[in-house]
Amino acid sequence: MDSGTMRNPNAETTPDLAAITNDIATLKRDLAALIEDMKGYVSGDVACARSAVGQFRDETLRVYENLTARGERSVKALGHRVEEHPVTSLLIAFAAGVIGSRMLSRRRS
Repeated sequence: MDSGTMRNPNAETTPDLAAITNDIATLKRDLAALIEDMKGYVSGDVACARSAVGQFRDETLRVYENLTARGERSVKALGHRVEEHPVTSLLIAFAAGVIGSRMLSRRRS
């Protein structure tokens, strides 16, 4: 074999190895950039979720306070009505008890 047909194995692998090394370095940079972008998206999503949870909590507290105030007013109004008409209230309660007991006894039969 003459020297023209014989190839140097290092001569062919060196450019390929350099290309692979460059590709790996580029891939590492792209992956790092992707991770940084994802951190930004996740941070934004977390902030958005926290804001939504805060708004939901505030709205829930407002509704709870509103319902509590309405319930207290209803209980006071019912108490006043019972004080004004005790006999009527007693008869209504007795009738509701009788009707309720009959409905329950029919279910059991």
